Amino acid sequence: MDSLKHALKEWAVAIEALERGRTALLIRKGGIREKSFAVPEARFLLYKSYEHQRPELLKLAYRDLLRDSPSRRDDEPIVLTSFAEVVGAYEISEPEALAALEPHHMWSREYAEKRFRWRPKKPLTVLVLRTHLLPEPVELPYSESYGGCKSWVELESQVPIEGATPALDERDFEELAAPALEVLQDLEPASVGTS
Repeated sequence: MDSLKHALKEWAVAIEALERGRTALLIRKGGIREKSFAVPEARFLLYKSYEHQRPELLKLAYRDLLRDSPSRRDDEPIVLTSFAEVVGAYEISEPEALAALEPHHMWSREYAEKRFRWRPKKPLTVLVLRTHLLPEPVELPYSESYGGCKSWVELESQVPIEGATPALDERDFEELAAPALEVLQDLEPASVGTS
């Protein structure tokens, strides 16, 4: 049976946008505990976190997702509803490239620029993701090892992904991702996968 154990921690509102087919992009620079952001696997579960998300860090068009998001704490049992496949991974090292990508992501311009300036010697990583919805939500107990400001979590148990369905069909996904991929195609690709 097909299953995954590796999960990317991301704001619940961003995962909701991926699951609803409203975005295909995540922009990452890694957590405080990480020296840099790397993508160790081409497929991974999406782990919703709630602690840092705030409406002013999102574009107005995405704030409704935050209003709809349940009020949860990060130390409660985790509920997994999707996984993602990396379609593209790119590094942004110049402010001009970030500005060109601005129409295609969900973050406020100020927040995206703040992430870009944090640890200025490290590039931002832009992930273009195809999201798949699990047939049923999977609830797992919270573990202390999942806590803290880090990007990747190795879950204590495998999560079956058999029967998952794409959030968007092929044509709709291509329509959503194509404008961003056009901007990203000339950038340095980020490596994906260690195995």
